[in-house]
Amino acid sequence: MPHYARHLEHHTIVNPFPGIAKLEAALGRKVVSRLGANESMVKPASPLLEQWGEALAELARLYPDPYALALRERVAARLGLESSQVLFDCGADSLILLALRLRCNAGDAVVCSAGTYPAFRYFAEGVGARILEVPYQTQGVGLRPDLARLCEVAHAERAAVVYLANPDNPTGHYWPAADIQALRQQLPPQTMLILDEAYIDFCALPEDAPPEGALANTLRLRTLSKAYALAGLRVGFALAPAEIIAKADQIRPQYALSGIAQHAAAMVLDAPDYASQLVQATVQLRDKLADALRERDLTVLPSHTNFVSIVYPNAAQSEAIQRQLLNEGIAVHRPPHPALRHLLRVTAQPQALSSKVLEGLAGR
Repeated sequence: MPHYARHLEHHTIVNPFPGIAKLEAALGRKVVSRLGANESMVKPASPLLEQWGEALAELARLYPDPYALALRERVAARLGLESSQVLFDCGADSLILLALRLRCNAGDAVVCSAGTYPAFRYFAEGVGARILEVPYQTQGVGLRPDLARLCEVAHAERAAVVYLANPDNPTGHYWPAADIQALRQQLPPQTMLILDEAYIDFCALPEDAPPEGALANTLRLRTLSKAYALAGLRVGFALAPAEIIAKADQIRPQYALSGIAQHAAAMVLDAPDYASQLVQATVQLRDKLADALRERDLTVLPSHTNFVSIVYPNAAQSEAIQRQLLNEGIAVHRPPHPALRHLLRVTAQPQALSSKVLEGLAGR
């Protein structure tokens, strides 16, 4: 049985505003007059009409479905799940915070890799968790999360949460399905695994297929920011056993995901070839970028994402190169964690292949 924060363990919180979609489902009919939602009148004409058109202006005027039920059904059908095992929110970041609020009391131990996606630490600090970091393992020229050590610390500290980004940000490493399933089995049963799969769409080979279905006491986080190009609309979803989804729904800000964001998400999810073509083009560009950097004698980490990370001899050199690029109006990312400041992360975009960027990254 999943464990939750103490104040949630034996308490059910009821949403006072479940929304029109749930009301229609309960009634078995459409609501034709929305007179209880205190939404604005249509007139006077909105200034959005000229720029957006009537459809988008109307989506902006009306409250959205707080549960994004249509999106849950789409994703569930695509992944072979029940809609009760899917939850939508404002991107993977909001889902990380939701998972921590769901599971952690102040002072509880949470475990992660030292330098992984920094938003996890940011949110964990905000809920008062005790953060325990495990150094990355070196594998050839690569860096990978140390799954065995993550388990050891989780057992020793009776951790409430273990966070794993897979593929990892910023190293780009990917653990196959068998390793993830073994990790879940080896963790303490009461420890929730937050499995951040924001870059999973770029694992395109059959052997890279992620585990199927909802994993026990695990929240798997996905996003439409990368493979569906909706970063500006903040759309993400979680996959988990129905019991966890139901409890998470009790504390989630219900109207956070706008109607415009939900409409856009439905459009890209319904486009059969859109994401696959974008992913394919991105992977080709990523590999071309990695090859171009290696031709300039740079050490590039293997990547299963939409970026590549370059390993420099030391933090001073990576900082100097980043500053020089910034002086030329070129922004690349340098991880803020002390353990990884010798890396620079570069997104696979066409501009990255310009000679100016490539030579700048090579320090020339």
